[in-house]
Amino acid sequence: MTCHENYPAHLVVLNLVALAAAAVVGIMLTARLGWWALAGYALLGALGVLLSLAWACTRCHYYGKICGLALGKLAALGLPKRDEREFGQGWSQTLAWSLVGLALALPLVAGIISLSASRTLSAVAPTLVYLVLVVLIARTHSSLICGRCCMAQQGRCRLGRVAGPTKIVVSEVEAHR
Repeated sequence: MTCHENYPAHLVVLNLVALAAAAVVGIMLTARLGWWALAGYALLGALGVLLSLAWACTRCHYYGKICGLALGKLAALGLPKRDEREFGQGWSQTLAWSLVGLALALPLVAGIISLSASRTLSAVAPTLVYLVLVVLIARTHSSLICGRCCMAQQGRCRLGRVAGPTKIVVSEVEAHR
């Protein structure tokens, strides 16, 4: 299976809508703990995305192109291109992606904490909805996005390696450039 040079708009929109829905439910869950939890959630998410743009997206094959999250185009608006061979390497990219992971985990922790205080439907439903959204995002992202990502197929993306996309020959990727 070959990789996308630019992702189709419908996949990008689907991915962004799912992430936005998870963010809205995440806001509802973390707000239950107080403003400090909501501020922490927003800070972790924003910092993770900004650092990913600066440290990972600038090293990605999709820099200046439409990737599965449309971040390649966004990174190219104000950040200089870096060496693609460095993608997925180094502590800076690990830190950026870890902050995004923590931002995804925080609402789940908030939901579990709120469940310990109350087991009403209003406490259970958002936590279950968030859990389902995160699982769906993980499944659809790995099959629709990672499965056609040039960086994952070259074995450079840690997330792509976990998702196990179809491997293609590196020379085939080079031929697309």
